[in-house]
Amino acid sequence: MARRWISERRTVKVLLEPRGAIVAFTMKTYSYLFFVTHRFVGFKKIRTKDRIVARAGYSAPQALDLIAELYPAGPG
Repeated sequence: MARRWISERRTVKVLLEPRGAIVAFTMKTYSYLFFVTHRFVGFKKIRTKDRIVARAGYSAPQALDLIAELYPAGPG
């Protein structure tokens, strides 16, 4: 299993792992995720209730795959 560092405070959450990093700003309705991975650097906006990062097993690349699958046209 890969080594991970996870910090969860009220509105700011940080995930660092060898394959990437996520900094999430969590609000009531939406979360704003800043990704740094080998294939993507940028922001994504998702619905907070979808719990994308937890469902992706706290993996940055898998979270990106799950976002692309759940939000093909954006978080509408």
